[in-house]
Amino acid sequence: MPRRPLQKLQASLVARRFYLEQKTKSQIADELGISRFKVARLLDTALADGIVKIEINDQGDMNIELAEKLRQRYGLKAALVLDGPDLHANELFESLGLLAADFLEESLVDGQLLGISWGRTLSATAKALGRLPRVDVVQAGGSPAGLDLSQNPTELVHRFARASGGAAYPLFGPMWVDDPDLIARLRNETSIANAMSRYDKIDVLAVGIGSWRPAESCLCSGFPEDWRRDALKKNVCADVCATLIDEVGASVPSPLDQTGLCLSTEQLRRIPERIGIGGGQEKVDAIRATLRGQWITTLITDAGVARKLIAKN
Repeated sequence: MPRRPLQKLQASLVARRFYLEQKTKSQIADELGISRFKVARLLDTALADGIVKIEINDQGDMNIELAEKLRQRYGLKAALVLDGPDLHANELFESLGLLAADFLEESLVDGQLLGISWGRTLSATAKALGRLPRVDVVQAGGSPAGLDLSQNPTELVHRFARASGGAAYPLFGPMWVDDPDLIARLRNETSIANAMSRYDKIDVLAVGIGSWRPAESCLCSGFPEDWRRDALKKNVCADVCATLIDEVGASVPSPLDQTGLCLSTEQLRRIPERIGIGGGQEKVDAIRATLRGQWITTLITDAGVARKLIAKN
């Protein structure tokens, strides 16, 4: 195999000028008295012979390859995947919350209206926030039963608004009531009407993904027993905000459609950017159903979930 010392010398000179000195191929050609095509061939030689080695330093805590496969598989606008082994949901709240906070700080734009739901991952997101662009923040539904204060959507809306400096539109009320007359009166109450009137104007929704099989959902655990039994009979396996989703990704009617103080399924569909945040092995089926139904446009999850989502079914 010929060593071609002259060619290697030229390749090294060309590579140094191109990669280190940021000169164009035309400039290098003029300096060395060779053609631009010769410069291009010498750059190829520099790579092939190991004179130049290109190293891409991916974000250390993210799996870029899994994220891109996930994005392509489900037609997402974006996917962010935390690298690491298979983990349970309760081991991922803080790390997913931090990643979601970074994403929101980077992707939101001044003047947008951000919708916020509830739950442990969004609570972790709120804690991790630094400074958001100046956006207004609206609560996407009343408070489900049984939430502690740190997960309560009213508290989360104020925390997000403090990080952005924008206006907060909380919804001071329960997620649902049994009395149809009472729900009508509540929807007309000034502060509740002020929040719900903005649902058609939401630009970005940040939402957790709840699992019903197994039960890893604030909504599932807070539902009255007869509602929960009926939903499970209809093969509900996930929820996004107040929308119940079955195994194939279709929405399932629920009492919330008539008695809820929350973002409707139709309004959810019309939001341009819907960011779903959730991970852990318990949530694989719920996240898969959510993706099948195209209920979210961006997914923030972990590598253990991503590996199962892109595996051949």
